[in-house]
Amino acid sequence: MKEYTKCIICEENKSDRFIKVSDRLSQNLEYFELVKCKCNFIYLNPRPDSKEIFTYYKSTNYNPHNKFNNILWTQIYKFVQSITLKWKYNKIHNFISHGRLLDIGGGDGEFAEYMVSQGWPVVMQDKVSNISIDNNSYQFIQNLNGISRKQSFDVITLWHSLEHIHNIKKLFDNINHFLTNEGILLIAVPNIQAPERKRLGGNWAPYDVPRHLYHFDPDSLKRLCRKYNFKILRKYSLFQDTPYNILLSFSKMTFLHIIKFIFLSIISLFQIFVRGPNHSSSFLVICKRN
Repeated sequence: MKEYTKCIICEENKSDRFIKVSDRLSQNLEYFELVKCKCNFIYLNPRPDSKEIFTYYKSTNYNPHNKFNNILWTQIYKFVQSITLKWKYNKIHNFISHGRLLDIGGGDGEFAEYMVSQGWPVVMQDKVSNISIDNNSYQFIQNLNGISRKQSFDVITLWHSLEHIHNIKKLFDNINHFLTNEGILLIAVPNIQAPERKRLGGNWAPYDVPRHLYHFDPDSLKRLCRKYNFKILRKYSLFQDTPYNILLSFSKMTFLHIIKFIFLSIISLFQIFVRGPNHSSSFLVICKRN
């Protein structure tokens, strides 16, 4: 069932059409509309409700690194992933050297497993993950209601999961409850200001309708964090996401597509180096409660 919603930042229902985009994983050319609020926030409206949305995660192509399923691509993906996991760990370690971690929307659990290997007790939540509930390395739950209200966490992470979550108020209520007073919140999201977006048009992979419900830029994410009593301490570019998102934006890789991929990647990465996280394909913010 489709539901209409209002802006999650200003809570107004005053918006104009932004773009109409098809589901990149569907063969049925199902289209969805993104709207732009008067406060400039961009979001999906109408959208599948919280029950219907799970049907859009069932595609075998949803796991992004399966798109180009060959040995070379798998090796490249794993290599970049290993560097990224260490980078994420270091960003956390700069603020907190050890503690308990809650990973919301943790997918296949690679980050949770890495943090466990570094000696961190981890709870990982994901509603659509294929992880076994009997996983031994960390506690896996499908819903935050599965956590005792007596528990607390020194670090809470949302790696590309905020844009998927229907009830943002409930999410932040839980975060505010579970995060310790000196704890940190890390949020990574695609950036609607990414330099390659306009060149790729409706094919830009991070639109990912209808799974991505919201489209943040650094200003809108800052306003959302401030609304729920968080201030941003640091902001970082996720450089590896730029070629990755560009690559996923092509339905097939012809010679011309390869040339375009290389060109867009070079141009976009150059702009990030010059202009910073505000123009990165994806960005990370580290927050602390006010």
